[in-house]
Amino acid sequence: MRTVILDGGSRDGDSTVVDDHVRRVLAASDAPGLLDVYEPTGNQRRLAGNEDPAEVFAFVGQEPYGEVGPESIHMPDRG
Repeated sequence: MRTVILDGGSRDGDSTVVDDHVRRVLAASDAPGLLDVYEPTGNQRRLAGNEDPAEVFAFVGQEPYGEVGPESIHMPDRG
């Protein structure tokens, strides 16, 4: 498990914990019926309250909610 911080989109600055194999984060968007999509940048950033830096996932666009199950959507913590 690793902590990631989201950069851009409607979840800018939020953080979440993901499994090590995760290469894409889908998060609830402010836009009705859409999900914000985030992908790793290879960068790290300090996150208040954590000893280790968080991996940065950047906003790369949006996609329709469609067939994505609720268990696949991350609900980040407001950072």
